[in-house]
Amino acid sequence: MAFPFQVAMLLTRRSFLALSAVFLAGPAWAETTGPQGPFGRLVRDGQPEYVLEAEDALWAARMLTGEAGGEDDPGNVAVLWCMLNSYMIRDVRGTYPTFRSFIRAYCTPLQPFLKAQGAIDRHRKRGTPMVEVEPGKWQLQRHVDLQQRPWERLPAGARAIAERVLARGGASPCGNATQFCSTATYFHDKHGRRPDDAELEAYTREFATGKKWTWIPVAGADP
Repeated sequence: MAFPFQVAMLLTRRSFLALSAVFLAGPAWAETTGPQGPFGRLVRDGQPEYVLEAEDALWAARMLTGEAGGEDDPGNVAVLWCMLNSYMIRDVRGTYPTFRSFIRAYCTPLQPFLKAQGAIDRHRKRGTPMVEVEPGKWQLQRHVDLQQRPWERLPAGARAIAERVLARGGASPCGNATQFCSTATYFHDKHGRRPDDAELEAYTREFATGKKWTWIPVAGADP
């Protein structure tokens, strides 16, 4: 069975963007102690197909835990679909030969170290526990812990989404979005307070317009 990816962007208090490809479901699941496969294949015209693996599901569940909370809800499902869209639609396959290597580079909680000095300085000022993972390279302790967390200790919701989506595909709740972000966080950083619903919608539309993106709200997503 084939499932279309496609092109646009979307934002809730979390934000998403889109593009086009096809997801082919894998065969029947097999019982394992980790992520349950076999998993599906990602297919797009002009590119070699990509066969999803158990390690992709593990890092997808870690990504959902760090980026979206790991609940089995529309927002978390949209985040994973957004990353699948982005991996197949954007020109990244040469740099990131596996889906897991792509989401590790994209998602701050999964990166080996913090890339922005401003972020390091900000967390030092807040007293956030950090680890020097390499000489002069720092990452938050909670992110290091997440990157090392085994499958069975990840939230049940994150594990369920990773197995379900990567094995069977289904309908994307975010269309062909290829980017996501928290516009509520951006509003808070700018104004020092949380936005109300009207302010958030206005800010999100302005943010999307400034990026030349299309906002695709996700029905049922927790803002």
